[in-house]
Amino acid sequence: MSAILFVNAAIFDGSGADLYPGEVLIEGNRITAVARDGERIDRQRAADVVDAAGATLMPGLVEPHAHLTFPSAVDRIVPTFFPPIEEHAFYTAHNAKTLLDYGFTSALSGGATRPALEVKLRDEIAAGFLPGPRLKASSSERNPDGTRRGHADGPEDVRTFCREMIALGVDSLKLVLSGSGSIIPKNFDELAYTDAELAAASEVAHEANVNLLGHAYNSESIRMALRHDFRAIYHCNFADDATLDLMAAQKSSYFVVPAVGIIVAGLTRQNEFSPTAPERTPEAQEGLKMIHEAQLQLLPKLRERGIRVLPGGDYGFAHNPHGRNAWEFELFVTMFGYTPSEVLAAATRDGAALMNYSDRIGLIKEGYLADVLLVAGNPLDDIRLLQDKDRIVIVMKDGAFHRRAIERSPALAATA
Repeated sequence: MSAILFVNAAIFDGSGADLYPGEVLIEGNRITAVARDGERIDRQRAADVVDAAGATLMPGLVEPHAHLTFPSAVDRIVPTFFPPIEEHAFYTAHNAKTLLDYGFTSALSGGATRPALEVKLRDEIAAGFLPGPRLKASSSERNPDGTRRGHADGPEDVRTFCREMIALGVDSLKLVLSGSGSIIPKNFDELAYTDAELAAASEVAHEANVNLLGHAYNSESIRMALRHDFRAIYHCNFADDATLDLMAAQKSSYFVVPAVGIIVAGLTRQNEFSPTAPERTPEAQEGLKMIHEAQLQLLPKLRERGIRVLPGGDYGFAHNPHGRNAWEFELFVTMFGYTPSEVLAAATRDGAALMNYSDRIGLIKEGYLADVLLVAGNPLDDIRLLQDKDRIVIVMKDGAFHRRAIERSPALAATA
């Protein structure tokens, strides 16, 4: 793999700092030199020089709540969640490619409808046989019988489920702690686990060195997740102030992924619902309104307390398909008061930390893996740019071009 030098770039390094003019050298699959503010990297070190012409060079994005087995993508809507397995395998592979097409070079799964399929997808991507983000695969969302929701039946039942999922090779165990049914108000406060059951899950997870991920709506379920060392807590919409204070006190140990887009899509994209979508019912629409009103209050409070909040989650539905993931960034800015630099630092540096990859991805930094994007324009001025695949002119993962819309420029090395 030849050395590649990016010149004339505006660099967003993932830290949240302002853009700076600079150059980046990639050798093999690593960033080996970064120059800034007029410094130059020796042109003779690169066989391939990319003139960024002022475009923004930034780390690859991280999707922190992926559902690649959820079948719908922007260019292919699938009307059922459980297609035949021979079809589902192809849909899932296509979804992985779609995520990478849109600049998401890493993804942590937040639950798989068919976990064995997702584990195999992860391994095929890692081996280089399929295009897709570097992936951490997840269990199904708790139930040993294959359904997506339900309740535990004692600590041994939970241990059995966790061990079965770990035997498949998952990286994370996803548990629905409260809000089974998600958008139906009567289920918002219903708890699915006892403390003893979650203690059993935590014990097995720590023994196997896998993450615990929790879908939690109400305060008690959030507190349970904190007590039992969950790595990510999804949603958290109905956290009260006392719970938010507790979350702030423990903020270095977990991440919140509220998944705001799926709620806004459920209220604004009714014409895109699948024929059997539960969002069609008046009860569900009322639930969506309640959740949205709660998240309008929640996210500013999380931000004020310095709690690590990551944008993303719950894409793969007909009305919220894979490929629209970066819409979440716009919502964080326009609805919840985050700045573009905060959002993009969360989507790069902090996403890497969620995946326990802080030492290898998420920053434009010497020694880090070369997961980088080149974006035509400045996403700190217009966060919506990242929703346009055509504006992401280069997607590089692990030092290899997945997509490149800028011609190779070897002559620049001799003349620059």
